[in-house]
Amino acid sequence: MTSTLWFFLTWFPTYLVEYRGIDFGKTGFLSALPFLAAFVGVLSSGFLSDFLVKKGFSDSVARKAPVITGLLLATSIVGANYVESTNLVIMFMCIAFFGNGFASITWVFVSLLAPKRLIGIAGGVFNFIGNTSSIIIPIIIGFLAKGGNFAPALTLIACVTLIGALSYIFLVGKIERIEVKEAN
Repeated sequence: MTSTLWFFLTWFPTYLVEYRGIDFGKTGFLSALPFLAAFVGVLSSGFLSDFLVKKGFSDSVARKAPVITGLLLATSIVGANYVESTNLVIMFMCIAFFGNGFASITWVFVSLLAPKRLIGIAGGVFNFIGNTSSIIIPIIIGFLAKGGNFAPALTLIACVTLIGALSYIFLVGKIERIEVKEAN
């Protein structure tokens, strides 16, 4: 999820200008559109998750569904590799970043899973690990986009988000607090 975020924060305007040939003056507006979509995704995921809980779905379903759905939507970033139209490129980017925002409810797992006395440290470790991509992804994208072809970089982002979705489907089990006994 943070890999997608860091693509948009560090490389998206460059992608639009250098790879897509969009006038620099238009990139500010066009760059903002996926962020607006992500904003809607962030808010929507919380509403959907709470709605599912109120309808009687388990925490496992109600909290994981937006994450999995969002990560799968984020894979649509690869669609920009196969279109020429600026409008379609921006559409794929908006869908992808909406999905990324929709998946951002992942932070809730810390408060649901971590032992109550360790929520702070668990949150810190969760964010530390998640944000290592803020260092790695911009460098990898720069390497992959060398020569002006961003297609491998967008494919990488799609693959990372797909792996994330599959991880939530197959590796993240039932959502219940981990209890740790106090040491004597």
